[in-house]
Amino acid sequence: MKNILLSFAVLVGFLAVSCKKDNSNQPASAIESPVSIDVEYKILSESGNLEASYIYPNADGKLEVKTETITRTEHSVNFKSTKGNFFSLEAWNTTAARKSVYVQIYINGVLFQEGSCNSPSQKAVASGNY
Repeated sequence: MKNILLSFAVLVGFLAVSCKKDNSNQPASAIESPVSIDVEYKILSESGNLEASYIYPNADGKLEVKTETITRTEHSVNFKSTKGNFFSLEAWNTTAARKSVYVQIYINGVLFQEGSCNSPSQKAVASGNY
């Protein structure tokens, strides 16, 4: 009887160890779809005379650098993009005045990056991967 119980215990132990699930033979999970995000670039300038350069989607949706002249104290650019990209915003005074320039990047309404400058030779820069 002891031999039967011992054999039964060994058999149960062997089956418990050998019945582990092997995940290596499972098919790869589906590729994750891109996560859409709302991006907003904000620029505030005391002078109202500045240049700005920023990463913005072109007609094909690919991100590229765009530069423009801004002639007001507040400017905003909004667009949709996908998570996993690099975003950048730079702005600088076009006059030699020591007027402050502030730049901010918002992702889904939350401040992501910001920068400022108040020297004619400096740029206000905000950038980062999101």
